[in-house]
Amino acid sequence: MYSIHQAISVFINFFLVGQIIKQVWDGNDKAIILLIFLYPILIIVNSLIWWVLSKKRKKESKIYKLTTIGLIILFLPSLVIASMY
Repeated sequence: MYSIHQAISVFINFFLVGQIIKQVWDGNDKAIILLIFLYPILIIVNSLIWWVLSKKRKKESKIYKLTTIGLIILFLPSLVIASMY
């Protein structure tokens, strides 16, 4: 059950990151600002879900903890990838 929940959470988050990067590549030279603002918002949303679930459901909160940590680790590589094109 939790592996399906984790797979869906990871897929949705990384799909959104991919869409943000695609939007930056398709936009003009100032579109990198979109990534600089939207990516941290995605991290904050995942952190809030993690915090809320940690109060009631410990097992489900671990899923969002891992997703939040993954997004934080991949922030700089995503920024570099988005600025390359």
